[in-house]
Amino acid sequence: MTAIPISKQLVEDACPSPLRGVLPLRGFSLACGLKLDNGALAWQSWGAQHAPLVIVLGGISASRDLAGWWAAQCGPGRALDPRHLRLISIDWIGGSDASSGPRNDEEFVPVDSLDQAHAILLLLNHLGLAQVDAVIGSSYGGCVAQHLASLLGSRLARLVVIGAAHRASPWALALRTLQRAGVESARTPQDRRSALARARQLAVLGYRTPAELECRFGESDPSSGVLRWLAVHGERFVSRFSAASFLCLTRSLDHHQCEPAAIRARTMVVAIDEDLLVPVSLARDFVSGIGSHARLARVSSAYGHDAFIKEESAIAAILEASLATEIDA
Repeated sequence: MTAIPISKQLVEDACPSPLRGVLPLRGFSLACGLKLDNGALAWQSWGAQHAPLVIVLGGISASRDLAGWWAAQCGPGRALDPRHLRLISIDWIGGSDASSGPRNDEEFVPVDSLDQAHAILLLLNHLGLAQVDAVIGSSYGGCVAQHLASLLGSRLARLVVIGAAHRASPWALALRTLQRAGVESARTPQDRRSALARARQLAVLGYRTPAELECRFGESDPSSGVLRWLAVHGERFVSRFSAASFLCLTRSLDHHQCEPAAIRARTMVVAIDEDLLVPVSLARDFVSGIGSHARLARVSSAYGHDAFIKEESAIAAILEASLATEIDA
C-alpha cells in the first residue's frame, strides 16, 4: 500500500480563517510525576477540515499563531498553504500564551518535551483526527515533534525536524544554564525583568553567528548597531514572555531526550552547518539512530540556528519536497 504525496488537491477561492479552541487537561500527568489538575492546551486549526493534516511546531517563543511567527512558510501561496492543508498548532504548556503556564511570574511545574507531545496527542484524539500527514517541528518544536512521531506510530506519515536532535548539545545546555543563572538570582521584579532581557540577548547571540553580525554591524557605531539590535530583542521578549516561562521552557529543552529508533515515520532532519546549538554531527547521529527511513538535509547559512526563520527559500524548498515525497507503507 502506498500513501500518496501531499498534493494541492483542494483549492479554495479564499483562505479559511483560523479556528481556535482550548482543550481542558484535567488530571494531566507530567513526566516529572506531578499532575496538572486544571490544565489547558490552547490550539489553532487553519485550513479546510478534510484537507491533508500537518502539525506545525516552533521554538519556545512561538505560539499557535502561525501567521505571526512563521509567516514566511505558513499562509496562502506559501509552502504550508491553508488553502490546501489543515495546519494544527498550539501554545506551549509552561509558556506565556493561552495554554497552562506560569501566572504572575510564579514558578511552574517542570514540563518535558514529551508532555507537550502527549497533550497534542490528546488534542488529535479529541478532534477525531486518526491520521496525520506530517509533523513539522523547528527548534524546541523539533524536540516535541520527535516524541509526537513516536507516540503516533503508524498514524503519522512524515516527520520534518529542523534545528533539533534527540538530545541537547553540551554547548547549548551550558549556554542556557548561564542564561537562567541571571534570572534565577534576581530578587526584585525589575531585576528579574532586566535579567530576562539579558538572557534573551545572550540567547539571540547563540541563534546567530559571528560572521552574520560582522557582515551586518562590522562598520557601524556599536551603540546604534549591534548593541541597539540586542536591546530591541531583549525589550521585545520581555514585553510578551515571563521569566518563569523562560525558565520552564529552557529547562525543558535541556532535559530533552528521545529514542530515535522509536520513530517510524519517513523523516527529514534539517541541519544548519553553522548552527552553534545543534551541530551537524549531532543531527547526523540522530538520523543514523532513526534508521534507513530518515534523511539528512544540510543548509549553509550565516544566520545559524535562526536559518529556519531567515532562509525562507531554502526551508520552503525542503518542506515542499518533503510533503511531495511518496511513502511506501
